[in-house]
Amino acid sequence: MKKYIFALILPLVTFNVSSQDIIGKKMTTKPNYSESSEIKVIYKDSLNKFHSNKKTAGIFVNGIFVGDENVLNTINSEKIESLNIKKENFEKNGKEYHGKILVKMKSEYNPKFITLKELIVKYLDLDKKPIVFQIDEDVVNQDHDNYLVDESFILKIILKKIQTTEKNTEINLVKLITKTSENIKKANTIRIKGSEI
Repeated sequence: MKKYIFALILPLVTFNVSSQDIIGKKMTTKPNYSESSEIKVIYKDSLNKFHSNKKTAGIFVNGIFVGDENVLNTINSEKIESLNIKKENFEKNGKEYHGKILVKMKSEYNPKFITLKELIVKYLDLDKKPIVFQIDEDVVNQDHDNYLVDESFILKIILKKIQTTEKNTEINLVKLITKTSENIKKANTIRIKGSEI
């Protein structure tokens, strides 16, 4: 139940409640996909015009400030005991926040927050090449030195070296898979490839 409340409250706090105008058309229905569907383009750019004036809320877990709403991607929603919202502006580390989301975790769960930079030092031996972080399906578009994740909620880390076509640059793609029930089920699924036995 709290998982659903959490999912409903977050969009209300961090995004405009009204529907967004996409190239002059309002999205009112969910598209119905099939084999004969035309290609649909979905813009998930965090710098697009719809989010340029977004006011972020500060997140506090068990009374400790952990960052903005992006940290919620790595908090186990099933371990949340309560969630409260305070409409008060404050400044932290030179950044202004518009509201507080106070998350209290269940007593048996103790989140271990760590920066992405600390996570790399602890678990990976990377070269000095550029790093792109992805948490589940979302690319992290923030400072890796300060972006916090709950280490207790990380299921696995997948490192992939990507070779770019221009200038033959290699990029480290670090994908963090969280311990959602869907990800755990997927990780435990045995896949058999090929047709020969």
